Amino acid sequence: MSYSWGAARNPAAVVQPRPLIIRRPEPEHDPIELRRAAAQLAPMVDLWERLIAQHVPNHSGRCSKCTKGGTGLPSTPWPCVVYGVAEMARRRHGREQG
Repeated sequence: MSYSWGAARNPAAVVQPRPLIIRRPEPEHDPIELRRAAAQLAPMVDLWERLIAQHVPNHSGRCSKCTKGGTGLPSTPWPCVVYGVAEMARRRHGREQG
């Protein structure tokens, strides 16, 4: 006696493999838009200081705050875009003050 668990009797019950989903890479960030964001952020000293303090590299060179959604695992190489914009804001603020 052979046990096929009914697969031969009901072909619809056979699990079909899922199609492969190929994701496109993230588009590059527009440097003009990043500079505009930094210009808006420059007067908000408390905010960009906090962003710079929080978006630091971990032991594997990834941003400790930029995590893969739903996992909490750092996935973005450091320096991340958030750190970069905050750093641009810090430099712009320094130029405006000095």
